[in-house]
Amino acid sequence: MGLQISARQVGDVTVLDLQGRVTIGRGNDLLGNELREQFDRGTRKLLINLIGVPQMDSSGLSTLVRSFVSLQRAGGSLKLMHPTGHVREVLELTRLLQSIPTFEDEAVALASFAQSAARTSP
Repeated sequence: MGLQISARQVGDVTVLDLQGRVTIGRGNDLLGNELREQFDRGTRKLLINLIGVPQMDSSGLSTLVRSFVSLQRAGGSLKLMHPTGHVREVLELTRLLQSIPTFEDEAVALASFAQSAARTSP
């Protein structure tokens, strides 16, 4: 199944719901393009919902890490939600779950963006 991405806005947070594999080739290219477009549009709070992603390879991980770093440098943040099965295992193995904030509950994930902003305000 090819990757499908749907974007929705919840307050000032953009949520990307992914369905399909994020692997080298079309899937990873599609995700990379979407993340770049979001960044270029000025999106600085991004939550990526991985519940519909059964597989992710090193190219997909690289795309997530690049976007995470770019958003951090721009004063924003990228967070993950609902990694399951193989995707969770890969994120654990690479220790990305310790580096990129990851949530199981959407309401908690969305609230964390406000908490992060409050901590960085003077």
